[in-house]
Amino acid sequence: MSIPPSRFSGVPDPRRSRWRPDPDGGVRGAAEFGAHSPTVSVPSSGTQGKLVEKPHPLTPLVRAWVLVVAVAWAVGRELLNNGDGFRLPPLTWLTAAGAVIVLVLIGFAYLDWRATSFIVDHGELRIETGVFTKTSQRIRFDRIQSVDITEPFAARLLGLAEISIDVGAEGGHKLRYLSRTRAAAVRDYLLARAHGIRPVELAQHVQTGVFTDHGAADEVLVRVPPQRLVLGAVLSHELLLVTVPLLLIGIALALDERGREAVAISPWLLIGVLLPALGGLWSFILHRVIGQWNYAFLRSGPGLKVTRGLTSLTSQSVPRHRIQSLRIAQPLWWRRLGLYRVDMAVLGNHGLAHDEDRAGTTSILLPIGTQAEVELVLGTIWPGLRLDDIDVRPSPERARWLQPFSHRWVGWGYDDSVLLTRAGWFTRVQMIVPHTRVQSLAVEQGPIRRRLGLATVGFHTTQILATSAARNISSDLARTLLLEETSRARTARLGTLLRTPPEA
Repeated sequence: MSIPPSRFSGVPDPRRSRWRPDPDGGVRGAAEFGAHSPTVSVPSSGTQGKLVEKPHPLTPLVRAWVLVVAVAWAVGRELLNNGDGFRLPPLTWLTAAGAVIVLVLIGFAYLDWRATSFIVDHGELRIETGVFTKTSQRIRFDRIQSVDITEPFAARLLGLAEISIDVGAEGGHKLRYLSRTRAAAVRDYLLARAHGIRPVELAQHVQTGVFTDHGAADEVLVRVPPQRLVLGAVLSHELLLVTVPLLLIGIALALDERGREAVAISPWLLIGVLLPALGGLWSFILHRVIGQWNYAFLRSGPGLKVTRGLTSLTSQSVPRHRIQSLRIAQPLWWRRLGLYRVDMAVLGNHGLAHDEDRAGTTSILLPIGTQAEVELVLGTIWPGLRLDDIDVRPSPERARWLQPFSHRWVGWGYDDSVLLTRAGWFTRVQMIVPHTRVQSLAVEQGPIRRRLGLATVGFHTTQILATSAARNISSDLARTLLLEETSRARTARLGTLLRTPPEA
């Protein structure tokens, strides 16, 4: 039976701490969160039992801040939508109403904080919540798949962070809010228990910063500089979708005589069009850059993690054994520069992320990187994998009728561990699916493909970013590939069951 570490962070000093014995024989504490540079270890004493702690005392302020903004937005919308016009109440009434609302919200947040406890027992973590209706969420350590740290903007101003615990199909759980250093200590402890490491083996000093979450023993494998993020945003397809309509409008105004006269009479008309457009472009670039600011791909103990973000810092665990597929994309404007983007499909997470600035879990594994960095990431997740060693087979020449622009790129191949498919023209895409993750296969053949003697073989996993398929190959080869890949997937899964479970 394992013994959870006291306060997650070192042995409590009986002369200084506020720990008190639990009637059940455990140790119960109400010590403050936020001890600097905590250490995860096991108490030297023989005390056995459970550990009870509460969120950070500033948690009610963070949660009430969000509620106050929501109430202000709702009240403001009602005032603006009033049919009698916008009428501002007297200042005394407005101040009194605002004070009452703030006090009520803070009071409810305080009651919720009082009713929330995080309990570490011998084999599980329990989250007790609820003021009027009590709820107890029990998380077994061996069910934890990944543990992420997110620092939303409001919480970050107070030095707080929340922990997101992924337990696969059962959903996720959140611990709100802990101090930055305490959150890192709890994260490391939970990941260690999830990887089967007893607390006695984990005595690592945890260090965190304001802009990064790099421990003393973390190894930074890839770091993306901000100037490369700006370059990627400027050369993205999304920016073109915004700029091209603006250019067309400008050309239309320049060619139309009435448009030129309108601008000459009222120059403010042109400024009124350009300023929102330029503001939108600037906001788009900042949105893409801030979300991936200080991006770093690290090896942290037995696992991997990704840290990113400026206003909202996210430290996301990368569970290698739950990655279903990888997607390597190269837009048209990135090819000359040799840059790529890598996304991952993780079991239990959502599909391809379109919001670069979204805090929390995302599918982005490498926002923009060179070929050497992509190979390093692939080799870290799946050791020994080299895409250059895979023999990619192109589609037959008659398939050019169906893929006139991407014919030279489309193809498929495999090695002993993964299956590789390529497709796309404006954005070249490579899908990498391990044989062990293939759940089913399907052969598709429409009337045009049947006429040309072609077929497409699709490969399905439990979670996939996009369609992974060997496109427009000969019909006979499609049947052979279907049978051979079915055999390879079955053999690979059997080999995985016979081997020791992976550590990450």
